[in-house]
Amino acid sequence: MVKSKLRQSDWNYEETVDRIEAIVDRVESGELPLEEVFEQFAVAVECLQECENFLARGKEQMELSIELLTAEPDF
Repeated sequence: MVKSKLRQSDWNYEETVDRIEAIVDRVESGELPLEEVFEQFAVAVECLQECENFLARGKEQMELSIELLTAEPDF
């Protein structure tokens, strides 16, 4: 299996979710050979991890912004 790593600037959350959904559709169709099911499952897991990391980074940035907004001034 060949992993294609995109540069972070080329990565897109919505496109990655679409890719996961397409993989699920193909697996659920029952038309893939078992070996391909395993390969596609591995790709989907990798995509899910990318999405989870993206959302975690966004959450951290939002929490930091909120913290900065609600902090009392030091003067």
